[in-house]
Amino acid sequence: MEENGSPQRVRGPDGYNRLTTMEMEDNPANVRGESDIASEFTQFCYDLHQQLESACHVIDWDRVFMTALATISIVLIIFAFFPYLQTQLIADQEFQHQFSLTSLTISEFQATPEQVTGKCDIMFNISNLGERSVYHETSVLSIFLDHELLWVTRTGDFFIDIGSNIVFNVSINKTTVSVPASFVPTALVESRAMHKPLHFKLKYDGMLRQGLAAWYEERSHIYVVCGWVEMLFVDETTLKGGPANCSIDNF
Repeated sequence: MEENGSPQRVRGPDGYNRLTTMEMEDNPANVRGESDIASEFTQFCYDLHQQLESACHVIDWDRVFMTALATISIVLIIFAFFPYLQTQLIADQEFQHQFSLTSLTISEFQATPEQVTGKCDIMFNISNLGERSVYHETSVLSIFLDHELLWVTRTGDFFIDIGSNIVFNVSINKTTVSVPASFVPTALVESRAMHKPLHFKLKYDGMLRQGLAAWYEERSHIYVVCGWVEMLFVDETTLKGGPANCSIDNF
């Protein structure tokens, strides 16, 4: 008998609730809910795909290409003009740091076909017209007669302040050097007999330090060539010459 119009639940031997199963099968709400979720996800994916495509179409690829091309061109131009800019920098340094030969004296100058003997006294005038103090160190001075190397000596270190001018003296004690098969003896005889000048050249090679403060100190190699210096005998063994201009390279 039914009481109060309520359906009677029928349970099987295993306790399975048949009424509950029947009610779920008769109720399509769950199926429609899953279908709606799948449909919404598909629509979302489609909308996202459309937005990505629209974003790609919005990018102006021609402008991107032109910008990249202009950037590459500017970089190439900078690299092409870098040697010129470096040359200008060297020229500015040369102008600011002046180096000239005041006088060159070679005394007790004697030569044989195998060796040359002499004593040298060299005087330089050096100016610093730049904006940094300059310190010269570990420098070597070489003296040539024409292209024949005669003497090489180490020079002392020295300092030049901003706007200063100094006289720098280098002396070489009487020294004998070996010069096998040299033309020097013949050149000396001709110069004495004919009052013909001899042409000497000096090369100064050293390190240059600009600025004494650690935050802007710079080091570079300085190479100075003075010549040709015309030298004449003032007595049997003494030659004198100068002044002469010098050229400077910093590298």
